[in-house]
Amino acid sequence: MEQATATRKLQRFRNLFLAQLRLLHFDNASKLKSSERLALGLRKSNRNQSSKATQVIFLIPLVRKSQVSDWALVEMNLQNTLSSFLAQTNENWQAIICGQDRPNILDDPRVQFHPFENTMQGNDKWAKLEKLVDLLPNFAHSDSYIMMFDADDLAHNDLVETFISSQSKTGYLIDHGIVHDVSRGTYGQAGHATLKNPFRKPFWKLCGSCSAFRYSIDEREIFVKFMKELVLHEHRMFPYLAKLSGRKLTRLTTNLICYEINHGQGFDVRLGQGNYKLRFVNRFQILDPLIIRNIKNSYG
Repeated sequence: MEQATATRKLQRFRNLFLAQLRLLHFDNASKLKSSERLALGLRKSNRNQSSKATQVIFLIPLVRKSQVSDWALVEMNLQNTLSSFLAQTNENWQAIICGQDRPNILDDPRVQFHPFENTMQGNDKWAKLEKLVDLLPNFAHSDSYIMMFDADDLAHNDLVETFISSQSKTGYLIDHGIVHDVSRGTYGQAGHATLKNPFRKPFWKLCGSCSAFRYSIDEREIFVKFMKELVLHEHRMFPYLAKLSGRKLTRLTTNLICYEINHGQGFDVRLGQGNYKLRFVNRFQILDPLIIRNIKNSYG
């Protein structure tokens, strides 16, 4: 399954401008992508603004065993991810995993595995995310934050507490985050560009575990339809589609995610990518031993 094509940046600006003026509508925008039309549909949705989100639901697509050379390493990385959830200071979370092969994972009622039975060839990550979104009404019985999460990244111990206590009505975009070169044992600091670091990239441009969307049970039907189209896109499209839906994500500038790269079984490796991110860690490497110690103590 191929990833959905991105909308050109100039077209994104045009669509957002017209939507703000109420000149762009889902029922007369035949040239828009399905995700954009559904974003406009969500923009018109009325929801209960006084309700509170009570949990975070992590959606985790898992690679099939036949696509990797070291399944034990995949299981170990997933265990590390789940351990970072277990270490959360706020225990109100669920993790839903979808894949062909059931991994040997920790026994916790908040962690569930659902088999992916589609026999499609090639990359099926987006199809698994689509199924995970389809399952949402089975798990989200109250307003929640929905976060797509890769099976080898780590959540900061305070991630769930930060989301729940802040109560964003739209969701969150991770601007700052840690990029960890596992093989070299080095850490890089991602974040928006500054005068001191004019070429630095925000975390959400580097890692797929970068966005959390506010789910309201009173608009579950249109939300699920929208999210099923959104997850077919590359994660750099998420902030744009959120804005188009009238739900601009709240940017967070605390390090809440550690992106694990160069461990041998990452998604970038399977796509033949990742060298740019290794260079990124070298260029924006964290050298302060106190900060490094804090990182090691804060992600599970």
